[in-house]
Amino acid sequence: MTSLTDKTYKAGAYLRLSVEDDHKENESISIKNQRNFITDFALQNNIEIYDYYIDDGYSGGNFDRPAFRRLINDIENGLIDCVITKDMSRLGREFIETSSYVFKYFPEHHVRYIAILENYDTLNPNGVEDIIPFKTVINDLYLKDISQKIKSVRHDMMKNGEFVGSSVPYGYKRSKENNKVLVIDEYAASIVRRIFELKDNGKTNGMIAKILTSEGIEPPDVYRKKKIKVTMTTHLWKESSIKRILCNEAYIGTLIQGKYERVSLKSKKKQLLPKSKWVIKKGVLPQIISNELFEKINTRQLKNDTRYRQFDYLLKGLVVCGTCGKTMLVRRIKSQKDPTKITPIYCCRTYATYRNNICTMHYYKEEDLNELVLKEIKNILIKYSNHTLLEQKYENCICNFHIVKEYEYSLKKYKSKIITIDKAISDLYQDRANHIISNDEFFRIKMDLEKDRNICEEKVADLQKLIHETNHLMGNEKTKQIYIDQFLNAKNFDKEILKILIHKIEIQEDKSVKICFNFNLDGNSHVKP
Repeated sequence: MTSLTDKTYKAGAYLRLSVEDDHKENESISIKNQRNFITDFALQNNIEIYDYYIDDGYSGGNFDRPAFRRLINDIENGLIDCVITKDMSRLGREFIETSSYVFKYFPEHHVRYIAILENYDTLNPNGVEDIIPFKTVINDLYLKDISQKIKSVRHDMMKNGEFVGSSVPYGYKRSKENNKVLVIDEYAASIVRRIFELKDNGKTNGMIAKILTSEGIEPPDVYRKKKIKVTMTTHLWKESSIKRILCNEAYIGTLIQGKYERVSLKSKKKQLLPKSKWVIKKGVLPQIISNELFEKINTRQLKNDTRYRQFDYLLKGLVVCGTCGKTMLVRRIKSQKDPTKITPIYCCRTYATYRNNICTMHYYKEEDLNELVLKEIKNILIKYSNHTLLEQKYENCICNFHIVKEYEYSLKKYKSKIITIDKAISDLYQDRANHIISNDEFFRIKMDLEKDRNICEEKVADLQKLIHETNHLMGNEKTKQIYIDQFLNAKNFDKEILKILIHKIEIQEDKSVKICFNFNLDGNSHVKP
């Protein structure tokens, strides 16, 4: 007992302050106050602080916080065996996950948890744990309430024409006097004007991107010093960036906000709202482009975007460059000798888009690649198929084949209908004899009934023939072998089946082909041209 009570715990002091807490300017929950409060408690209770884990500016609505993830990692590595927070709301305000950590994760990892203000300590249960679930529910409700209030305030700011987004449109910057107001960034604005001028002079988006890249002009994300994953194309202008700039109404003074919202309070995933819910304020931004030029460019752009794509190639989307890893695009090349002859080829998208010594120009004829890939799939089907199992599968399919039963059900239905019609005609004669109906009514009704009967008799004859032929076909040994052989020697596959079979097809510079399947045989297939 003495050794247990004298044990010195190595604690992780967890401190959190969210943006909504910070707005309250409440000194009692500041990071500094939390740190001092926990340090004093640890000194008084013979607990060693291993490290301070601080998430400043992170909501308690989810646990995807850098310092908290580091805390969990140190628990997993056995570096700490105690967690201390000033109160439980600092750990989290979301009911389910907070309860999971307190009542499941920490006990399973033999971690002592202390929430000082609640007088909660897993080492010394005193009945407080019974009301902890209620406190977490209250914290959860508080989180929802404060989130709704913040959302309402943000929406009011949008209506007032204030900018509340995190990413400022290229060409603008935040005002030094008020960060909710955007002013023109003269350098970036000059690039925006030039993009519109080049487009007005007939340049395509791809041409504009190449011109800006060749001149060493930094693309928007690089210019704004955003934290992005650096790749071989990071410092290159892209067609998509040019298109976004050309379509952005901010350049004619219109601020559009509130286009997206989170699917739920506890999810980071966002969904696009209908345009009727967007907050659109005209004339609140300083204008960079004239209304006439913007409308002229976008009218032309809309026509280009609605062009019909009439070609859908079999392997498109599966073929990638073996050097840069980008999806290869299909170009239709006219023959110099015969302009009417067009050959589709797969070529490197990176090289075709940027040129500037980014990747290399290697290609493969679409027709030849189709033939090579389908041949390889056929070889695999023949090599790895089990003929006995295929026969069993065929037999199972026949046993479970319901089409004959459907034919028989329809046959029974039409035969029953014929009996009903015959009875109706018999009753019709009786009604005429009893003067219930006139002769004219008799002949008219009888004609309609006989017409229906003839139709039913034709259906019965057709169904009887179908049942006979289907039973003969499915039970025939020769038919079975034909179906199995057709499967193993398939010449054509649709795109959906190919996507199921193939992960990707890599084209190397030497025109060798590497087929990566979605199933594990030998891993990959390497095929020489």
